[in-house]
Amino acid sequence: MIAQTLYTLLLMVTIQSSLFAQDWTDSTSSKPISDWTDKEDKTSLFFIGINAGGYVPNNNTAIIYSGTDDVTPYGINYILNVPSYKQTFDNYFQHAYSVEEYPLNPTYKLAFNIGVHSGINLGNGHSVFLDINSSNLNYEQVFTIAIDDQNNKSIDPTYEQIPIIGKEKRIHSNLGVQLSLFHQKKMNLYWSAFGNFNKINLERNYIIIANQEYQINHRNPTQGNSSTGGIGFGGGSGLGFKYNIADRVWIDLTYNYHYTKSKINETIQSFGSHQGMIFRIIWN
Repeated sequence: MIAQTLYTLLLMVTIQSSLFAQDWTDSTSSKPISDWTDKEDKTSLFFIGINAGGYVPNNNTAIIYSGTDDVTPYGINYILNVPSYKQTFDNYFQHAYSVEEYPLNPTYKLAFNIGVHSGINLGNGHSVFLDINSSNLNYEQVFTIAIDDQNNKSIDPTYEQIPIIGKEKRIHSNLGVQLSLFHQKKMNLYWSAFGNFNKINLERNYIIIANQEYQINHRNPTQGNSSTGGIGFGGGSGLGFKYNIADRVWIDLTYNYHYTKSKINETIQSFGSHQGMIFRIIWN
């Protein structure tokens, strides 16, 4: 809901801005051609674009999906001892069983980032910009169950790895400047600096046993489905290259590095580095 509201507001502002930008462009079109330099590209005052690319998040908050007792009292051990599930697990494992090992490397997978890009041209390739991006993060790990199988002809138990899954939604807003390093009529190499605000929402966390999903709760299950997540902030910089492919249409490839605080609950929150590679199509 928050993401939809932000996108709607940004699009409304951009549409109004584009109308004003057209007036601004028309007012300058009466200038003689000789008044324009070779380097000056005929762009509007305002621009809008679409972002798409890869996002490499910091893994500091991924531990919340590990299901350990110190992360949540309603984790793996709690699920294995829920009376209504106990008979199902006993039938599946057929022997005495216990948790032998929790996930060893709590990490997120590479995420896909998509969003909108808008801003104001300041001239000579410089601009002020706003990005609003959304990404869905996936956590896919396993934990190990030790099964005391007397028929395996070994003094060691039988081990089985059980999938544990996490689903997370992130909204990133970046507000900053792009400063041109090399600017020509159809191209622009630039450096960017920006402030970052982000919102994290834990959507799902579950284990899979016998092809059935069992939810890991991070709040008391009797208190309903209240969300887990938080708001963070930080800053970053990037390096990008724009190229004019058609009348008022540009493509933009940029690398961003940002150091921000990620908060998923009151206990699990920290600053860390994040990286992303973004491709844009911009109407200018």
